[in-house]
Amino acid sequence: MNIYKPIIGDLIDEENINNAIELYIQEGIIIENKRIYKLEEIDFNSEDVEFEKCIFKDCKIEGTFEKAVFHDVIFENCDLSNCLFREGSFIRVEIRNSKFVGCDFSDSRVYHLMSKETIFRYANFSSASLEEVLFERCDLSNSSFTECKLKNTYFELSKLVQTQFFNTKLKRNRYINM
Repeated sequence: MNIYKPIIGDLIDEENINNAIELYIQEGIIIENKRIYKLEEIDFNSEDVEFEKCIFKDCKIEGTFEKAVFHDVIFENCDLSNCLFREGSFIRVEIRNSKFVGCDFSDSRVYHLMSKETIFRYANFSSASLEEVLFERCDLSNSSFTECKLKNTYFELSKLVQTQFFNTKLKRNRYINM
């Protein structure tokens, strides 16, 4: 297993993420070096937004992140259930003790993702590409991996109850279930 961890430098606390998002939309400024915490009931709807070297902590966010890029990002104690991440990119991302129930990751590219003790029940990974990914003590029950490309993807002590792997090659991946 050769999963690279996110590279996070000095961070600025961001109390109102909407201002940073508006700057990104208007001027193309990447949202970077931000510590985003304790966002409650935020309904986020933005496509093509880029987050780089950010930490999301204790956030509850709903909405759309289609075609979004998460590069060197940490999610800790967050609830992003039912968010849409279609055609997104996750590069060197760490997810800890969070909820991504019912999220749609279809057609996404996921490289060097480490997830621990996170709930991904009913998540959709259809046509996603996952490379160097670890799901450790995660619940992926009732999730769907249809026509996915998996390379060095590990499911360590994770729940895969009624998880569907259709037209997805499982060779060279590791499964240790609870």
